[in-house]
Amino acid sequence: MASYHFSVKSKNKGYALSHYLYISRLMQYEGIRKTSNETVEHIEPGRCMPSFVKDPIEFWQAADTYERANAKAYMEYEIALPNEFTPDQRKMLVKTFFDKHIVPQQYPHSYAIHNVKSRLSGEEQPHCHLMFSLKADDGIERTAEQYFKRYNPQNPAKGGAKKIQLQDGHADYSTFLLHIRKAWENHLNDALAKYCPTVTYQIDGQDITIKNQVSADNYEKYNEIHGTLYLPEPKLGAGKQNETMEYLAEIQKIRLHNAKEREMEQKQRQQTQQHEHFYSCLNEPYTSLEVMYYLNYLVKKAKNQKELNQDFNEIIKTQKPILQAEHWNLNKMDYQLKNSLQYTDPQIEFNPVTVLKSQVEQPQVVQGNQPTQPSIQPKPKNNDYDFGGPGF
Repeated sequence: MASYHFSVKSKNKGYALSHYLYISRLMQYEGIRKTSNETVEHIEPGRCMPSFVKDPIEFWQAADTYERANAKAYMEYEIALPNEFTPDQRKMLVKTFFDKHIVPQQYPHSYAIHNVKSRLSGEEQPHCHLMFSLKADDGIERTAEQYFKRYNPQNPAKGGAKKIQLQDGHADYSTFLLHIRKAWENHLNDALAKYCPTVTYQIDGQDITIKNQVSADNYEKYNEIHGTLYLPEPKLGAGKQNETMEYLAEIQKIRLHNAKEREMEQKQRQQTQQHEHFYSCLNEPYTSLEVMYYLNYLVKKAKNQKELNQDFNEIIKTQKPILQAEHWNLNKMDYQLKNSLQYTDPQIEFNPVTVLKSQVEQPQVVQGNQPTQPSIQPKPKNNDYDFGGPGF
């Protein structure tokens, strides 16, 4: 299953050239290809480079040399890519994203796609390193030294290239981070829906197929929003903890837990959506539970009284025998449904008509945030409609 990782980093002058050589696996870093299980799937040496650049090495070396003291020499996006994709699909995935979020600003940039096997599971872990300068190329010819001087707004040709900050056009830098991380989430999920919409896990000997998608939210926030119990997974860095079997076993345990949690979340989503589809291939009467859910659905989607009345009449026509057998008060239900649209936030509860006269319960319409409920009925949710059939 695809995973989400999108980090934004920055480095001051003195690190740009070394990092470019590292992601490109050049010079002193060339041996990494030979000594590891890594594959370099693609290298883009340089795009949007200024006119003085003949080789991207020149640009990143100039950034280290001429960028102002304590200034950011480059920014980096480190992005996890789906191992379900082919190398060409991964290449196109990052290129189309950068074409939208890097190229329009004319940020000089280089990037590479690496693919290394996990030390824990042996699975491929493709990822992309993008490095770019905030000194946007404006097409004016400058020397390397002049390019990194301070921008001159009165006469741009006499100053350096303008530095376009990432937060320009956003409230602040934090807002930009939320924006760019969400943009990658949407971009990746669109590609997953196209090339690999589902993924199958084997849990306890059973194949479980779930939707393949990612979220930019961290586990804590995602759990809070969706009511899930996912656990954050420790990262396998270069520390000594990677050498202990206990540490690796703990990660495997967390991965199994999260896989089972994904299964439960998928089942819950399916159950939540079931009430929207009530079709009987045998053309038999539905149960009162199905009718209750469907009435609830109709009220939520109805745009006007005419539509609601037509839908309700159709239910009465097809479901009348079983509704009467279970002692539903059809006249009261019809009346309350039609009047429910008069209120901004109605809370409606229908009780079945019992056979015993002494225990006849009438329908109740309660408005406000604290409705009075019969003791035998569960409290309805706010902004919801609960048509209580027998036993509900």
